[in-house]
Amino acid sequence: MVKKKYTFIDLFAGCGGLSEGFLRTGRFKALAHVEWEKPMVETLRHRLVEEWGESEDEAKRKVVLFDIQKTDELINGSWLEESNQQYGLHNANEVKTRGLKGIVGKHHVNLIIGGPPCQAYSIHGRATDKDSMQNDYRNYLFESFCKVVDAFQPDLFVFENVGGLLSAKPGGVPVRKRIYDAFTQIGYVIRTPEEMPTALYDAADFNVPQHRPRVIILGIRNNAKLNLDDLYAAIDKEKNLKAKLTVRDALSQLPPLYPLAQPIKEGRYTWSHQKNPNPEITQHEARNHGPRERAIFKEWIENNMNHISHQAMIDYYYEKTGHKTLYQKYKSLEWDKPSHTIVAHLSKDGYMFIHPDPEQQRSITIREAACLMTFPMDYQFLGSTPYNYKMIGNAVPVNFAKAIAIALYKYLDKKKMNVLVACEESQAVCKAFRARGHNAYSCDILECSGGHPEWHFKQDVLQVIPNHGGVLENGTEYHLPEGEKWDLMIAHPPCTYLSVSGARWLYHPDDAHLPIEQRREHPHHFGRRKMKEEAIEFFMEFTKTDIEHWAIENPVGCMNSEYRKPDQIVQPFWFGDQASKKTCLWLHNLPLLKPTNMVDEGPRVVLSSGRSLPKWYSDSFNTKISTEERRKLRSKTFLGFAEALAEQWGNLK
Repeated sequence: MVKKKYTFIDLFAGCGGLSEGFLRTGRFKALAHVEWEKPMVETLRHRLVEEWGESEDEAKRKVVLFDIQKTDELINGSWLEESNQQYGLHNANEVKTRGLKGIVGKHHVNLIIGGPPCQAYSIHGRATDKDSMQNDYRNYLFESFCKVVDAFQPDLFVFENVGGLLSAKPGGVPVRKRIYDAFTQIGYVIRTPEEMPTALYDAADFNVPQHRPRVIILGIRNNAKLNLDDLYAAIDKEKNLKAKLTVRDALSQLPPLYPLAQPIKEGRYTWSHQKNPNPEITQHEARNHGPRERAIFKEWIENNMNHISHQAMIDYYYEKTGHKTLYQKYKSLEWDKPSHTIVAHLSKDGYMFIHPDPEQQRSITIREAACLMTFPMDYQFLGSTPYNYKMIGNAVPVNFAKAIAIALYKYLDKKKMNVLVACEESQAVCKAFRARGHNAYSCDILECSGGHPEWHFKQDVLQVIPNHGGVLENGTEYHLPEGEKWDLMIAHPPCTYLSVSGARWLYHPDDAHLPIEQRREHPHHFGRRKMKEEAIEFFMEFTKTDIEHWAIENPVGCMNSEYRKPDQIVQPFWFGDQASKKTCLWLHNLPLLKPTNMVDEGPRVVLSSGRSLPKWYSDSFNTKISTEERRKLRSKTFLGFAEALAEQWGNLK
C-alpha cells in the first residue's frame, strides 16, 4: 500500500540539511524552500536535481532566493521594484508574481520546518559581541517564520535552534517568551517558556557523530487533533541508546592527507598537504597550513591538550603567536568520541577542528565537516571554500533531521481519527478503533452491549452526525472539539426490511404470479412495505452526509438496485472467522478491504428441506433463546471483520 507523503515548506533552508533528512525518509514532499544566500540556494537546487529528480526549472521554482523579512512579498508575490532588482533574476517568474502561495497552489501544507539563524542566540555569539547581540536583527527572525505559519496554517511546525535560545534576552525579554507569545497568538500550541528546556536534544543521540545541543520547538494548530506530548515522545523513541557514533566512524573512510616536505604553489593557491588521491571523494582537500600551525597541531594532539585548563590554553596561544585572547583558540577532534559542535566559524579558520591524527597536522576538510554532519558522500556544496564551511556549520545534521522526520510521520500515520459507528450496539467496531487509539463512538437507539456506555450515543444517529456529538448512554454530553468533524463513519443500518431473506414477507403468498405493483400486502405482516420504504430512506441519509470517509454495510438486498451496486462484497472467513455471510460495502473515499486471514467457511446445518445454512445463522432460529438474542445473532459483527476495518481504515489521516 502506497503511504501518504506529507508536504512541507522549509524556511531558512540553507544548503538543505533539514530538507535532506525529511526527503530521505520517503514520506515527505517538499513544496518550497526559502533561503537568502545564493551559494546555499545553488547548492540546494543542485541537490534537488541530482538526487531527487527535479528538473532545473522546477528546482529554481521551488528553492526561493529571497529575504524572508519581506514576508508579505514572499507569501503573496507582487514583488516591489527593489526586490526584483535584488532577487528577480535568480527566481522563477511565478515566485515573483504569486509568491509562495503560487508555488504551493492547492496543496495543503502539513508542516513548516526551519531553523532561523542562530548566531544572535548562541552563547558564544553573545559572549564575543560588544552588545551581547542585543541589537542583532536575527533576534527577531522567528517573527517572519511565524507569519509564514500563520499564512499557510500547517498542522504542525518544527523550529530548530541552538540551546542558547533558552537564555537569550534581547531587549530584556526572554526570547522563549517572545516565541511562545507569537505562536499562541496565531492559534498554535507550543511548550511554555518554563517547559521549553525539555525540548533540548543532542544530535549525538540520533546517529550523528557530533555533540550538537539543539532546541526543537514543535507547534501544533489548535484544531489539528495532535498531541504535543505525544509528538515529543515520538522523537524520544528515535534516540539511539546504544554507543554513540564517533569521529572514527565518520572519518575513517576518507583517505589521509599528510603534509608535504615542501609546499607547492599552483596559481593563487599553495598546497601544504598531499592532494586527495581518491577522485570519487570530492571536496576533500586540506587547507594551506604553514610550518608553525602544523607544529602546533601535532603538539596539541600528542600532549592531549584538549584537557588542560582554560588558562593554560590562553597562555599557550600567547606563547606560540604573541597575541592575547580570552578564549580557547585550538581544539582537536578525538577519534573515539563524537565531535564537538561543527560551527560556521570554520569558514574563517579550522583551529578548533584539528584532525585527530597528529601526523596529518591539519584542520578538517569540507568533506570531513560534511561527514560529521552526516551529509551523504555525494552531496556537493557549491560556492567558495569559506561558504562551503559556513553552510555546513549552519546546517541541521541530516541524520538528526531524518530522525525527527521519522518520528513525525510515524505519529501522523497513527493520528487519532474521529470515528462514528452508526447503528451499532455491540460496539465491536467501535472497540477495534478505540484499541488503536482513535476517538471512536458507537451510536444506536438501543443500549450498548459492548460494556462501554461512555463511548455510546443512545439516540438518533441522524442528530449525532450534524451536531458532532450528543448525549452518551452514561448521561454525559460529548461533542467533538471546536473545528473538528467526524473523519470516518461506518454505518450498519437495520437490514430487516432491506435484505433478500426478508423480501418474502412483503407480499401475499398467493400473488407471486402477479407483477409487483399488483400484489397485496402479506396478511401476517401488514405495513411491511411502508417499513421498507422508511428503511430505504434511512439508508440513503447516510449517503448524504458531509463526512469525508464513510462506509455503509448491509447484507445482499434491495439497496443493490434502490441505490447502486456495492463497491465490495466481503465474507467473515476473509478475516479469520469460520463463517459465511455475504456482506455488501458501499464506500466513499475508502479503499477496498483486503483479506487478512483466509480460513474455511465454517460448519453448515442441513435442514429437513435439504437446504443448508451456516451454523451461526441456524443458531439464530433457536426458540430457546429470546427474540432479542436471536436478532443480535443475525446482525452480529464478526470480530475479524471489525479488526480489519480498524486496521485498514485507521490510517486515513
